[in-house]
Amino acid sequence: MSEQPSKSPAGEPNSPVGNSAGGYVLGAEAAELQRLKRQQQTWSAETTAWVDQLGLEPGATVVDAGCGPGLVVPLMRERVGEGGRVIAIDAEPRYLNELRGTVAREAWQNVEVQHATLESVSVTGADAVFARWVLTFPTDPGAIVKRMADWLKPGGRLVVVDYNHEGISLFPRSEAFVHVIATMRKWFVKSGGDPFVAGRLPGLLRAAGLEVEAVDPIVRCGAPGTPTWCWAEEFLLYHSAVMEEQGLLTSSERDDFVEDWHARRKSPDTRFYTPIQVCLTARKPAG
Repeated sequence: MSEQPSKSPAGEPNSPVGNSAGGYVLGAEAAELQRLKRQQQTWSAETTAWVDQLGLEPGATVVDAGCGPGLVVPLMRERVGEGGRVIAIDAEPRYLNELRGTVAREAWQNVEVQHATLESVSVTGADAVFARWVLTFPTDPGAIVKRMADWLKPGGRLVVVDYNHEGISLFPRSEAFVHVIATMRKWFVKSGGDPFVAGRLPGLLRAAGLEVEAVDPIVRCGAPGTPTWCWAEEFLLYHSAVMEEQGLLTSSERDDFVEDWHARRKSPDTRFYTPIQVCLTARKPAG
């Protein structure tokens, strides 16, 4: 995939203040909200294709499971039309406040915002459910998949997008980068998550009684200044500081990484490869 350079985040990230207590492991601070918006911009074409896998028709009811600040809600509204319904669910109040502000400003009448965990919320009669970059974080993704399957009408479709963390790399090889990525994986696991959850998802979908229709992986590669590079940079510079704050990285380890990253940024031959993103499409049997 060919990319044009985009503006790279300038300087160092804002000082992290930690994660929301008991919430999303990456937190809900202003810097993380900014990163999520950049992430949506970076992966917008892929996200449109992933949403299209839902097969939404005008008048349908669709659930955005783990919606965050609602960055995919406009696309879903476009697909289901004014006669359809979008149910957006998240457990982080600060993200839902962002979405509620958008709903009020745009006077959307067919978007229902629910503050709840996916483990506890009750939904019925959904034609489709979408969960993007959600199941890598909870301790029991299989239980959530089963709940989402229960939300669906017979014949309804579930689309899940998540990570197989293999493949993430920097070329030429950087030992400081490798160490930060290994530490990040340990951080996710320590928090109860699984950065390789995509590999488990076909089995979890089948265990929930769903028929797996497609498993589509994608990896992107970006040079310094491209959207893919900037997506990685914003995550790694900010969250490496969070990992240092939490004692997962020493200050010298993070300093080595930041120095090395900035040096690599100056070379047009440097390449960042994303982790494998996997889009899985499954259907609830009609009979």
